[in-house]
Amino acid sequence: MRKYQPMTPTDEKEGYAKTSLRMTRSMSEDIGLTVKKILEEIDNETINRSYTDWQWFISQCWSDDILIAAMGQAIQKAKKVKLDLNKNKAFLRFISEKTPSELKNEFRKTHPIARLALMDIVDKKPKEPEKKRKYEDLWMTEEELRKKHKNEGK
Repeated sequence: MRKYQPMTPTDEKEGYAKTSLRMTRSMSEDIGLTVKKILEEIDNETINRSYTDWQWFISQCWSDDILIAAMGQAIQKAKKVKLDLNKNKAFLRFISEKTPSELKNEFRKTHPIARLALMDIVDKKPKEPEKKRKYEDLWMTEEELRKKHKNEGK
């Protein structure tokens, strides 16, 4: 294997696109973050999506073709009768309950790296803020720095 050879699957029988692992991971993180944001908006009752946004969301994140088609029709009918899906508790509850499992199934079908990236998003903890450094800190050993930061925390 060459040093900078792209890491792509070589089996022609596999059903997924031949993209690099980094691109696959990046794309799945984007989708995962979008889903997480929408689910948080639903929980906070600040959701404000158009009918098109809902259709895109379901078609991209769900894996069951029959369910996607049924939800697409339901969204079109809601649009026709001017039903606000952002205020419809039953619709939002269904989206909240169904999306995580459907997204997992979709990623399982697509690529194992995509599934791992999704799990990273779920498990990701916010970064701790870096301690402010001063000029004097450059000359301290790691043990002295730890003691200093420990004393500052009190």
